[in-house]
Amino acid sequence: MNGQILPDKWFVSRELRPEAPVRLVCFPHAGGATAMFARWPAALGPGVEVAALALPGRERRIGEPAAVEVERITEAVAATADRPYALFGHSMGALLAFEVVRRLRRDGAELPVHLFVSGCPRPEHPRGGDIFDGLSRLGDAELLERLVRGGGLPALVLDEPELLELVLPVCRADFGWLDAYDCGDEPPVPVPITAFVGTEDASARPEDASARPEDAAGWAAHTTGSFTQHVVPGGHFFLDDNLDAISRAIRTGIGSPVA
Repeated sequence: MNGQILPDKWFVSRELRPEAPVRLVCFPHAGGATAMFARWPAALGPGVEVAALALPGRERRIGEPAAVEVERITEAVAATADRPYALFGHSMGALLAFEVVRRLRRDGAELPVHLFVSGCPRPEHPRGGDIFDGLSRLGDAELLERLVRGGGLPALVLDEPELLELVLPVCRADFGWLDAYDCGDEPPVPVPITAFVGTEDASARPEDASARPEDAAGWAAHTTGSFTQHVVPGGHFFLDDNLDAISRAIRTGIGSPVA
């Protein structure tokens, strides 16, 4: 099924479900797009409408300059909150979703019922390891090599010059936002948080951790609500291989029936 644009251009749903009691808004990783959530509607079932964040510079918005603007994304989330909703973000998307929650609170807007963060250490240390750190400052060749080595870009893309012309601005915008990210000092949010981390995901370990992916549990300090952590098999891009387990945990977190 082709993706359908929700009332706001910022979101795409592969299956609109107006009767679903809750919407899950999904934020992609750096360089990612809405397509990474194509299988999620089927995995989560009819009780959840999946809306993927459509960032500028990719897919349907290919003609717009690539950019990551938290304020505009927050406005879009608030404008489409016509029912209870939750946020899910992977890697960069986790930090972005977290910042959206904090801005929503500052704006006095309706908060999500749950925040799911995936493949990302606590926000004080958003770039564990050396694979994804400082990418926005690299030349094109080294940037692409690091992305391929980290699993964020298929090697075959390197042989497609026209595709690279589309990919590079998006990656630079996303990693530029990441490299400039500063968690700052704000009170914990009154939103429950669930964290997912891969057993072999070095990028989700804080730099001061003892090589344990479990240290993503530092997210617990950023909520006054409940905190749950799930460690699943795999490296940084573990979502597809663990979608059944992740979808069950999401449905449990938002109170949707688990099949």
